[in-house]
Amino acid sequence: MIDASFSRQRHQEDRAIVEVRRLRAFAMALTIILIGLGGALFWDFGSSIMAALPSRASTASVREQVSTEILETAKGLGITQQQAVDQLQVVQDQLAAQKAETERLSEQIAAVTEKLDAIQQSVASISEPRVAAPPPTPKSHRQ
Repeated sequence: MIDASFSRQRHQEDRAIVEVRRLRAFAMALTIILIGLGGALFWDFGSSIMAALPSRASTASVREQVSTEILETAKGLGITQQQAVDQLQVVQDQLAAQKAETERLSEQIAAVTEKLDAIQQSVASISEPRVAAPPPTPKSHRQ
């Protein structure tokens, strides 16, 4: 009975670990995708600015605009990454709380099992009362 409880507990812990790993992988993939998109947007944006600007535009102005776009993209990526980290922290906190609850329940199950074993031993040690022979039935007298 306790083995089944521990098996379920272990299974739940394994599932929680897998969920944390999936969330980490998702956060990393999201970060890589966003960085790639930011780079692509920057590349495309930089190309379109260069094409749209007259040839006499100053290089400093173009660099300033590109720098501003890079900063905005970096801020957006930072915010997204922080959100992913926050979500991961929430999952880790939930996992820790679940683990503590599982340990508490396991201890309670162990205590109940010990009490049940003690009761079973107590009942087994009580000797069964001996059944007395039934009193003889009176014989009917023939008249």
